[in-house]
Amino acid sequence: MKNQKGFSLLELLMSLFIVFVLATIGYSQYVSSWENAQRAAIISNMHTVQLCVEDFCTRADGVYPGGLNTMVCQVSSSYLDSSVIAGATKPPYPIKANIPDNFINPIDSTHDAIKGGLARKPAGCVYYAAYDGAGNKLADGQIGVSYKITAMGPYRPIELVLLPGVSIKKEAGNEKK
Repeated sequence: MKNQKGFSLLELLMSLFIVFVLATIGYSQYVSSWENAQRAAIISNMHTVQLCVEDFCTRADGVYPGGLNTMVCQVSSSYLDSSVIAGATKPPYPIKANIPDNFINPIDSTHDAIKGGLARKPAGCVYYAAYDGAGNKLADGQIGVSYKITAMGPYRPIELVLLPGVSIKKEAGNEKK
């Protein structure tokens, strides 16, 4: 009988199985970290919108814009004709927009980065809605006393509820029971 050299079929299959299991674990970790990075980028964009809205409030004598295209001079005695987005929902933004030029949709830069209303598709877009003292939703050109910034995450909405002096973050659909 000859002395056989090499691996048996069972040894090869076990080696392939171990490599497959390790690759699956590595891939799931990669996907999880990618989703966390996307969510962090979206939340960063939400905070950028908050800063732009608060900057508008400072320029407009303490009132919030009713919509993203509301100009400072529409709601205050100021002569400034700037607004949060000045009509653009993705770069390049007009010179009169408070939003920075590098503000893009982190999931797909070809889609809108910012819109008015509450979160819906496309993923990565940030939404702004302003409210009056009675809780009614406002439109461009009106004066707001509070606002809500939401965004569509990779799979579900992300909410950042902002009131004057208060910031509460929660992810919709991820509440503990």
